[in-house]
Amino acid sequence: MKKFKAGDHLVTNIDPLGLTQHHGLCVGHNQVIHQRKDGVVEQVTLAEFAEGAKVRRRAIAYDRDSAIERAKSLLGYQSYLLLNSNCEHFVNWCIDENYRSAQVSDSVHLTMQVSARAGLLGLSAKRIAQGSSANIALASTAAKMIGERIGLPDSVNTILGTPGDMVTKPIETLINGTSDTLSTSANHIRDGKYGKAAGSLVTGAAVTAVEATVVTPIKVVGDGIVAVADIGKDLWLWLKY
Repeated sequence: MKKFKAGDHLVTNIDPLGLTQHHGLCVGHNQVIHQRKDGVVEQVTLAEFAEGAKVRRRAIAYDRDSAIERAKSLLGYQSYLLLNSNCEHFVNWCIDENYRSAQVSDSVHLTMQVSARAGLLGLSAKRIAQGSSANIALASTAAKMIGERIGLPDSVNTILGTPGDMVTKPIETLINGTSDTLSTSANHIRDGKYGKAAGSLVTGAAVTAVEATVVTPIKVVGDGIVAVADIGKDLWLWLKY
């Protein structure tokens, strides 16, 4: 089995077709911290994490010590929700305190595309889904998923997926923001604070809308530019030396 370093974001496929991935964070000495589907965050050996499947490095934490510290701080039980709190969200939060899951956003994108093209979301959505922009976004998402499956460098997958991420990332932001807003409002209602519940609902909806329509698209473009710069830097170093 390959040797991995502390702070490596590890991925293993958990179905025969390789469509579903399980994520974990290497914490050194062939130990991995991951979140199980029952919500338990545990530290296991690399072999236990792999369960006989091939393991590959997905990304590397820039601040390895902080990533490991965050992972260890969450050992125990955490709420597991497929759409906004799964094993990939867990590892990404450990790496840079950002909850995101390419697996979820890409799957939602593909599901929406198929549903729209089949006319299940109305005629207007069907026309949009059959347009050239939608086709480019779909091809981009598919290319990124294939790149991740065959182990292309993260920067390459980021570039491949940028057009698709302009669709998938805002959707993910919308899902996460809506979930957080409803959860906060529900807690206020449970405590009998109806005014706070209404206020958090309005505020949360406004913040989520801005994040999904403005902040997230800008970040997607920025990540794409950084990825291009990273590849350019690697090529320059290769040519230079």
